[in-house]
Amino acid sequence: MERLKAGYVSFGTQYYKPESLRMITERAEKQLRDAGIELARTDPVTGEGPEPERAIRELAAADWDFLIANVVNWIDVRGVMRVLLAFRDRPMVLYSFGGFTEGGTLICPAAGAGCTAIRFPLERMGFRFKYLFNAPDSPMDVKGIAAFGAAARAARLLRSTRLGMLGFNDMGLYTTDFSVTKLRSIIGPEVESIDMLQLERVMQSLGAAEVAAETKRVTANWEYPLEKPSPEAVDRVIRMYMATVRICQEKRFAGFSYKCVDGVDSQMGLTHAVPSALVASAGYPYVDENDIGNLTAELMLKYVSGQQVMFLEHYDHHPEWILLGEDGYIPDQFIEGKPQIKAVTGVALGGLAHCSKLKTGRMTLACLAEDNEGYRMHIVTGDGRTPPQWVEMGVSLPSWPSVKFFPDVPVRRILDHVQSQHFAMTYGSFVEELTDLCRLLGIRAIVDA
Repeated sequence: MERLKAGYVSFGTQYYKPESLRMITERAEKQLRDAGIELARTDPVTGEGPEPERAIRELAAADWDFLIANVVNWIDVRGVMRVLLAFRDRPMVLYSFGGFTEGGTLICPAAGAGCTAIRFPLERMGFRFKYLFNAPDSPMDVKGIAAFGAAARAARLLRSTRLGMLGFNDMGLYTTDFSVTKLRSIIGPEVESIDMLQLERVMQSLGAAEVAAETKRVTANWEYPLEKPSPEAVDRVIRMYMATVRICQEKRFAGFSYKCVDGVDSQMGLTHAVPSALVASAGYPYVDENDIGNLTAELMLKYVSGQQVMFLEHYDHHPEWILLGEDGYIPDQFIEGKPQIKAVTGVALGGLAHCSKLKTGRMTLACLAEDNEGYRMHIVTGDGRTPPQWVEMGVSLPSWPSVKFFPDVPVRRILDHVQSQHFAMTYGSFVEELTDLCRLLGIRAIVDA
């Protein structure tokens, strides 16, 4: 993932020692750079006159995703607002830099006064900002700044994101409903649907030699706890994966979804599970059943975390845990040990599915859905632990990739907020980044963390 890029300007007043203000802002800039934030900086603004115009000109000439307005002491409000209003459409951190102790005395440049003098006016003017601070003699809240920066970067990336899907409205599901106009307008992604004929034609156009080479690479470490699948079944799976990736490359799709039950599984002679897992492993986040909302949630998680993402589905609920898994799908990056592949009956050539183990650990889950006003995102954190031995009814052991998920809040609370059968997932905690992104995009965040 590209580095965070921020515009940076500090604000003070000419009534304080200029050398002290320079020292404070240099200390702040070093902490931000040490945290991996690339700064497009301008010198401090301490009054009116030519300083605001100089700052505006220098910041406007640079490339950055969010502005850090670092208030280091009391400010000239008119000069500050002239600069900030020039970037009213950009995400912003309003920062209050804490004081410092000298000789047993707290030196307080009154940054808190400067920030509180403009915070509510910025809110009234419709700025999209976050107010952060650090205590006296403490480091800057670089973690909070970086989280907001990741959200601002994600918001930009979403505006140029293209999503693809095969078919539409699998099984007539209401939880996968979406408006292309609303999605494009509010969040940014553009969506294009292709049909099974397009996919089939690309599959048939692939040369035998290139399919054989990719088959050898992909299957090199596969293990088969049951019988080994037929070469014909493997060939069709690899062709479908390769064709999907080729379509994603040609159409610049950042993620993809199959019409599964009513599409691929019932009409194309194979199950979608392993092709979709390979598509995701190749760097194109995937979700079942034309669920564009949760495909977007996966991209949001990917853009704020810089990590691989996947989706999981509810299977069973207990007062203390939720059984989360997926029917034969798991990207390579989430597998514990070697891939375990088994045959699935009921399709023309015999399908393939994963029964691989899903890695355990700390997880962030996210589900994005339209509501009657716009969008809402359900955000959940917890620990994924080893699942029980289980099977989906009608399916033989070994189990699907899954975890016994212990959330940080009662399961009952999560079920009172649940929006879909699907969750986007990645490892670690990214609640702050997701809530910041929701705030920037005008999405209602429901946090169970």
